[in-house]
Amino acid sequence: MILKLVLKLGWILLGSISFVGGIIGILLPVIPQVPFFLLTIWCITKISPRFHNWLLSNSLYIKYAKPLINRLENLKQKTQKINNK
Repeated sequence: MILKLVLKLGWILLGSISFVGGIIGILLPVIPQVPFFLLTIWCITKISPRFHNWLLSNSLYIKYAKPLINRLENLKQKTQKINNK
């Protein structure tokens, strides 16, 4: 129980820090903001199953990210087959 709470607080802390990094990236054009915001979204999905389900059913995710993820998975399977030969 305590370990779960510590992990949840860790995800919240990491998500908050990455969100601040993304905001700084918006204000300072030298720092990229997209990786920080992606890390924030990933941390939130670790904390909230409801947000994770919403993200997976979002039309933008289905349109843009899901095909990319499927292609990467297929590429990974192909490289594993080549390595096993």
